[in-house]
Amino acid sequence: MDPTIIAAIAGVLGVILGAVIGGVFALKATKRQVEVMLLQSRGDVNERLYSQSLVIMKFFAENPELRPYFYDNKDLSQAQSELEKLKVLSTAEMVSGFMELVALQLAEQPAEIQPRWKAYIVDGYNCSAVLREHIATCTAWYADDFLRLLPAPIEPPAHTTSGKPAA
Repeated sequence: MDPTIIAAIAGVLGVILGAVIGGVFALKATKRQVEVMLLQSRGDVNERLYSQSLVIMKFFAENPELRPYFYDNKDLSQAQSELEKLKVLSTAEMVSGFMELVALQLAEQPAEIQPRWKAYIVDGYNCSAVLREHIATCTAWYADDFLRLLPAPIEPPAHTTSGKPAA
């Protein structure tokens, strides 16, 4: 066989082998970069959730009269005024909206943190008659991922048809 042909074949094989090896290294580098981005994304999600949680805790610190409705099962009928009742209802929307956000972001959290967030949702639900009533009345507002985490099946009261509270 002609040495030029052998050299050409060896050159082509060298290029192919180099491309395959280079491609493998490029794929490994890309995989690592994606893993780092996923970890960073998880960290960002976790940071946002904790940041929002701190905002809600600050809200309760600034409005201590509302805290018993969300931590001690105080009934809405015990509100001292119409203004307090409206604040409690608005807060119920804020807290349940945050709980829904947590539920929707749960899969993005590390496995060791997920049970803590689930406990936050369940405990918050169990400690607040106002939240339970709001969520039952406005079930259509919330994602199934959130509703499935709650301890009991949620059914809207008979007096609503659209999932919105009766006016």
